[in-house]
Amino acid sequence: MTTLDLYGLGVHSRVTVEGPRTDELLDALREVWSRCLAPRGGEVPGEDLALTLEGDPAPLLQRFTQDVTQAAIKAQRGRLFMFHAGAVTSPATGATLAYVAPGGTGKTTLSAVLGRTHGYVTDETVGFTPDGRVLPYEKPLSVRPKDFTGVKVETSPDELGLAHVHPDAHLRRFVLIRRDASLSAPQVEELGVLDAIVQLASESSSLSSLPAPLQTLAAFLEARPPTLLVTYAEAEQARDLLVDALEES
Repeated sequence: MTTLDLYGLGVHSRVTVEGPRTDELLDALREVWSRCLAPRGGEVPGEDLALTLEGDPAPLLQRFTQDVTQAAIKAQRGRLFMFHAGAVTSPATGATLAYVAPGGTGKTTLSAVLGRTHGYVTDETVGFTPDGRVLPYEKPLSVRPKDFTGVKVETSPDELGLAHVHPDAHLRRFVLIRRDASLSAPQVEELGVLDAIVQLASESSSLSSLPAPLQTLAAFLEARPPTLLVTYAEAEQARDLLVDALEES
């Protein structure tokens, strides 16, 4: 039996690894969670987790990523704004773009594309304080293999060559993303604060646990560039548009 410490979303999770294949499992965990092995400081304690490898490691690693995410969200409920979103940071300033969408709508692919040049924050859950400070969650990306049969491959951002998150990550802008395979070019709509709140609220499971969440979120949005609704067919197609949305002065 061995323990492994993981850090992400401002949470410290301790994982107990046991069983006859402990060394194999530890090596796999250290590889895919390579950017979550060191504390950033100030982490809150999360739920202790236990893991034993039996059979194919891929399904176990996929479920484990989901368990770590849920444990981190639970630990930060009432402390952070958290949305189902991917995010990247500007390499120069730390300004962060959060692209919000339900699961299975392209956040991971978009993170892999944008993360080539902009710091990878997460592909799943963005958490930030009311003043906009982002707590990175540099989890493995859940990638669909070419022969996808229902199990994704947990892949380290290091293996994918993604840029590192800026040390001063702060949320600058939200983008709501939608996929439409019929589009030949991305479509962009600027949302008012009320419309943005309605759509953002549907992608958060913890908003109601915060004090005065809607008023605080409204003030937050009003102080930043407008939230955009971007509809596109492929991530590469939307890349330049989203980089411009982040970097524009």
